[in-house]
Amino acid sequence: MHREGHIGLTLLLFSTFSFIFNFWNNTVLVISLIFSVVPDYDMHLQRYGMKKLFGLLTAMSTILVIPVFIQHRNFTIFAIPFSFYLLFLMSEHRGFSHTVVFAILCGVLTGFFTFEIFRDFIIGFLGEFLGVMSHIFGDLLTHRPLTPFYPFYKRKIAFRIIKSSNSAANMAFLILGMIVLVILYKGKIVQSIISIVR
Repeated sequence: MHREGHIGLTLLLFSTFSFIFNFWNNTVLVISLIFSVVPDYDMHLQRYGMKKLFGLLTAMSTILVIPVFIQHRNFTIFAIPFSFYLLFLMSEHRGFSHTVVFAILCGVLTGFFTFEIFRDFIIGFLGEFLGVMSHIFGDLLTHRPLTPFYPFYKRKIAFRIIKSSNSAANMAFLILGMIVLVILYKGKIVQSIISIVR
């Protein structure tokens, strides 16, 4: 599935689940939309052979943050080498970046950042987790298999419903996601955007 399809599917799933569970949070939605396309950056990292660079950056940043941690006793400083390590693991398309474990690890990292900014770990974790899981679900609908439960279950899975390159299907997901968002929330997101602009 392409970018617009992933964004549309995330809007569709977020709107539906938020309506069912009576939960709405603009920050969680924005984080979900951002992370709904992040797993596909593995293609760029693979194309440019960035694995060794991020391995080196992981090692160097870990060494540099240890003295800071010892002095300040702040675990969030480890978010820096942890970020490089996650990028190091993203070396194969539809590999580690398309797993539940990746969604959880990135959720923890994002939760640290939102805790520092908003004093709320959950909005970062939940937003990122929903975005990546939506991406994984979207790719499962396509023909190319992936291993979403790696390393616990290594079997490749694909539902083979649509081709990822099908531009009509990708655009349909985007349009459907936007329509469902507006219908289920009676235009609340539109009202929020208008109030921000004013």
